[in-house]
Amino acid sequence: MGIDYTIEESRFGLFISAKTDGTEMVTSGTLDDCIRATNDVHIPVLLGCFEGYTSEPRSGTVGGKL
Repeated sequence: MGIDYTIEESRFGLFISAKTDGTEMVTSGTLDDCIRATNDVHIPVLLGCFEGYTSEPRSGTVGGKL
């Protein structure tokens, strides 16, 4: 139960994962990050089984010191 995909490096040095039908999924600066984001976030979201979080929803607070 998964989605078949490939990862290619663009001419600008970015890594792009795409389904076998050509639909692009994730663009990332490194190969490891592209694999991780595709396997751990994007595919589970498409399959409806993602249980994590990627950000704090509806937060207007900026962390850190300005």
